[in-house]
Amino acid sequence: MTRRLCCLSLSAIFSLFLAVPFASAAEIPLTQGAKITWEKKLKVPLKLDIDKKMLRPLIGDDLPAAVKEVSGLTQKIEIAPGQGVTLTSSFGPFKGEMTLEEVLNKICEDKSWGWYVNNAPKGDQKDGAIFLTTNPKEKGYKEGTGPKEVAKKDDPKDKPKDEPKTGDGDKAAAELLTKAKFQMNTKQNDKAMVTLKEIIEKYPDTKAATDAKKLLEKIGK
Repeated sequence: MTRRLCCLSLSAIFSLFLAVPFASAAEIPLTQGAKITWEKKLKVPLKLDIDKKMLRPLIGDDLPAAVKEVSGLTQKIEIAPGQGVTLTSSFGPFKGEMTLEEVLNKICEDKSWGWYVNNAPKGDQKDGAIFLTTNPKEKGYKEGTGPKEVAKKDDPKDKPKDEPKTGDGDKAAAELLTKAKFQMNTKQNDKAMVTLKEIIEKYPDTKAATDAKKLLEKIGK
């Protein structure tokens, strides 16, 4: 009888143990302030008419004002403590409809910076504030604290999957240039323009790209 009760107790404890969820470092839940920033401020299209400006008035006045106009909520955008982000750097212009997330990404891409939404304890005045950093790996979340799918996400525009090495790039660009010249010689100018633009876009630092620009001008005449 005693042995049976012991087994039942161990079984109950094991079931309770499995019922308790485990959150990994990469899946820390958002605090209330951070959740509001993500859901009601970062993703909402803003109506922007901002000329090129230094970072200080841009994050201190213009962007918070645009957020408040659309959402009715205030938003703090600051430099993360101990970071070498320069407030005198200029950015913009930002015109038309853009989300705050898009603006922040554009600012950070220009300087290889990063940004994250502050996940602070309840009652902290900076819960949900946005911090700019010098870590380009931080895109919305502090490195190591965001959802796995966000932490591992790479922008395909910034990092092509099969980025060629320098030597391979020269060779590939030269082959495409030969193809474009053949297309021009056979009166296929439309196809040649597509090939030449591909060279310029994929291999901008090659000699073939320089020649491709000249040939595009020739076709356009």
